Amino acid sequence: MSTATAVTGRGFLAALRAPHLQQWLRRKVVAVWLNALIVLTAAAAVVVAGFLAHRSWPRTAEWGPGALKLFVLWCLSFLPGWLYVRFLYVRAQAVWREYVLTLHRLGWDRPEHLPEPAENSSYHVAWAAGPHPRDEIYREKFEAYYGRLRSGRSADEPVVSAESLFPVFLLTTVLAAGWSAVLWDTGFLTSPGLVWDVLKYGFIGAYAFVTGMLVRRFFQTDLRPSAYTSAVQRIVLVLLVVAVVHQVVRGMGASAVSAELALAFVIGFFPLAGLQLIQRVTAKVFGTVMQPLKPQYPLDQLDGLSLWYEARLLEEGVEDMQNLTSMNLVDVILHTKVPPGRVIDWLDQAFLLMHLDAAEREDLKQAQRAQAVRHDSQPLAGPAARIALRRFGIRTATDLLKVFTRDGAFTVPEHIDCLPLPECQLRMLVGVLAQEAKLSVIWNWQRNDTRAY
Repeated sequence: MSTATAVTGRGFLAALRAPHLQQWLRRKVVAVWLNALIVLTAAAAVVVAGFLAHRSWPRTAEWGPGALKLFVLWCLSFLPGWLYVRFLYVRAQAVWREYVLTLHRLGWDRPEHLPEPAENSSYHVAWAAGPHPRDEIYREKFEAYYGRLRSGRSADEPVVSAESLFPVFLLTTVLAAGWSAVLWDTGFLTSPGLVWDVLKYGFIGAYAFVTGMLVRRFFQTDLRPSAYTSAVQRIVLVLLVVAVVHQVVRGMGASAVSAELALAFVIGFFPLAGLQLIQRVTAKVFGTVMQPLKPQYPLDQLDGLSLWYEARLLEEGVEDMQNLTSMNLVDVILHTKVPPGRVIDWLDQAFLLMHLDAAEREDLKQAQRAQAVRHDSQPLAGPAARIALRRFGIRTATDLLKVFTRDGAFTVPEHIDCLPLPECQLRMLVGVLAQEAKLSVIWNWQRNDTRAY
């Protein structure tokens, strides 16, 4: 009997060590912690705002709506954290293979100095032809961000550490506290008036942006603990900005006060809008000279760069086109998980726009409304040059060089009857762009066969 019991015990311990069972246990433990944080936060809100304030149990008629509020509170607070728990089991090996192929297609280094590509790719022959140094800097860079790759083990068995989960737990607690404040008294939906009501709308706007960002990054395999740290920072920033804007709006008239709630929600999506409002009012009242918050070459002027991608690039320190053209391209592609072809296209556009005059979005719209862009021998300034090039189908630096260069020299094709810019300006622009060293990465990407993927 004792022998059978010992055998059964060893079998049970062996089953506990099974990888799939360990994964299941890790998920359950993390889920328990998330639920515990939500329950503790909600209980603290009920005790502080309910029992201690009113010193009585809630009336029986309020139990039904209260239960519904608790369910909504749990759903809205639990979802963002659970996304990361599910993301932990995304296969890192697939991300590694895609990263290696991107390095080879960009021609970032000599083939023998890059990691080994897949054997069925067209880059493997060039890689196998040369000696391979032991320095695996690209692998180390990958593992520093995604975790250590272990041969012989499935990549969907990550090590769940308290350090990596702390931002997730912190955001869950912040969301539970915020939704407890929002759902405790829903009178702000019908008759708002206090500063707390304005803050609630700001929190709702920030939550809408944060959840949208986390869901997008989940499906793009780009969900990291830093995303949750950024989400907490954004919520705190939005609440602080909304509190200051509330004081500013109070002195702007009744019409501004009536639109303040919508403004608070918008600031949740665009905190920069609130900061710009505070800056303008401060400069007008006190006459102070402040540096503009918006750069001369903003990222939102690039084709295909949405609000979500702009916020993601901002996390990596890319704030304008100048940062984009001088960034470490491999790091941005690795960290952001934006499709490499899309980043290359943004970089190609930025190189062209950075060599033209800065233009505001309103100036570009006015130039687009014009029926034609007329010019003589004088160079075009401002948005006129951008619109003139776009009307001729030129939207990137390599587009311009493909048309007006041959064998490294400026050439006007015979089939072109008119030029988008005066020849002197066009010749200078082509000459400057031809000397840009980083355009070689773009040329490598366009030249290599996409079938290698």
